[in-house]
Amino acid sequence: MMNPFHFKGLVLLLWLLPDFTGSYFSNVAPRGIASQVSTHVHGGNASRAIDGNSNPDFLAGSCTHTAITGENLKLLLPALYKITSVSITTRIRNPERLNNAEIFIGNSTENNGINNPSCAVITSIPSGATQTFQCGAMIGRLVRISLNRPNGILTLCEVEVYGEPVPPSPSFSAVVSGRGIVVVEKKLCWSDALFYCRDFYWDLLSIRSKEEQKEVEEVLRTASFPLNQHVWMGLRRSLMDSIWFWMSGASVNYSYWKTHSPLQISSPCGGVDTRDPFHWTDLPCGDHLYFICLTDVQEEVKRVSFYSSTRP
Repeated sequence: MMNPFHFKGLVLLLWLLPDFTGSYFSNVAPRGIASQVSTHVHGGNASRAIDGNSNPDFLAGSCTHTAITGENLKLLLPALYKITSVSITTRIRNPERLNNAEIFIGNSTENNGINNPSCAVITSIPSGATQTFQCGAMIGRLVRISLNRPNGILTLCEVEVYGEPVPPSPSFSAVVSGRGIVVVEKKLCWSDALFYCRDFYWDLLSIRSKEEQKEVEEVLRTASFPLNQHVWMGLRRSLMDSIWFWMSGASVNYSYWKTHSPLQISSPCGGVDTRDPFHWTDLPCGDHLYFICLTDVQEEVKRVSFYSSTRP
């Protein structure tokens, strides 16, 4: 005869297991930004995928619909998440249009995110139904649903992304010319600082004007933790010549170098002094420094790609 106390313990253990539909975690999709290459002439904006309304009737006004030239939907989350599952609700009509679509999760924006790892292939979902795909705690900020065929139409009624944020290091937040920034209290080399900003936020800081320079100086004066002599920014020099650029893709229309001639600068990585006169300066790329990240997505510019042999 089974010990009743053991039996109760077994029941309690099963009750504490996660809900494998993903509801053990919160749905983070509504906090993101949804986009698609094109929208059908009769409507079906990408934002409908994360509006919290899973009504499967397109006429109810809560389903997406691309034109024939747009066969993917992207969801950019506000930060880096450990994603356990993705749930998708199909339309009542034409649910087969989602057949064999694939879900990608990661941080790369190259090729609109199709280079990221795959979570699952959507073989088929019944008409108007919701199906959950387990992603095994994949880490990423960009979720892409893509048809594996040309000239397809991607249409669905809700995308739910379940997971939890990957906590970044402590930071000091501020706003510079309407752009959110953070000074990160973590010492990294330049390339690791770049990847960190792109994983958790958007990119390393770019300074586009004298006004922004002055605002950054004030941020450095009032940082909530002691700073070393320099912090990293998104300044990078081409290895083939003396041309400097911003990794965020911003135009270089303003400069505030410590040296009068950038031609004399030797290291390809740039930072900024944390004390008066707050000049920009080149620094050994391997130096471990605090750094400044842009937190807001800058969709109007194309970020500069950067590769590292130490980065998978």
